[in-house]
Amino acid sequence: MLRSNNYLDFYIKSSLHVGVAVFALVQLTINQFNSYAFFVFFGTIVGYNFLKYWNWFVFEKVTDNKTKGILTITFVSALASVVLFFLQKWTVQLHLVIALFLVVLYPIVRKIGWIKPFFVGFVVTFITVYIPLKNQEEVILICIQRFLVVSSIILPFEISDSTTDSTALKTLPHLFGIQRTKQIGYVLVGLFIGISFYIDNYLYLDCIYALSSFVAIYFSAVRRNKYYTSFWVESLPIFWWILLLFS
Repeated sequence: MLRSNNYLDFYIKSSLHVGVAVFALVQLTINQFNSYAFFVFFGTIVGYNFLKYWNWFVFEKVTDNKTKGILTITFVSALASVVLFFLQKWTVQLHLVIALFLVVLYPIVRKIGWIKPFFVGFVVTFITVYIPLKNQEEVILICIQRFLVVSSIILPFEISDSTTDSTALKTLPHLFGIQRTKQIGYVLVGLFIGISFYIDNYLYLDCIYALSSFVAIYFSAVRRNKYYTSFWVESLPIFWWILLLFS
């Protein structure tokens, strides 16, 4: 059991899980195993690990095997990202450069804690919806819809981190408390499903997405098992993609 937990911890801490989750969000949009989808997978790993382990890359000497493994995965993912980047059309490359700029801005934006979940929701939406669908008529509505649901499932992370985040960050739980933060999440989910009724594409699936997001927010708490957010909540996009595959 301990060895299994070690593998799971490595899978999570190396950002492989979040990479699969964002890859799944791309699949919800285009449902194609193309070079762009795999670029997003590898690029997500690089971006998340760069933000989480900046000191490892620059200042600290790495000695333990787990850290070396994470750095190796990051390096391989970076090489794959570069190769896949040059396989994209120049218009896609331009938008990906904008996305990179937004990712680099994250440490600055994070200091304004209440805006963090919405900024992350915007960046994820830009990458997983706007870039692959930018020439379609309903892209704006679909972007708003994705932004709402992604922002909503980031709130359990905000709640979980509220005891470790500095109060100076003024995150949503710090400003409004846990229950009010959950209510904000419920509103986001409600707006998401409202747009789903208007668009009327895969409505029954959107209802399941909304229900699962609602449940994730409802059961979020400060003292949850460490895997609740880092594995289970982060698995929601993967669950949604599986539902789409079998629908």
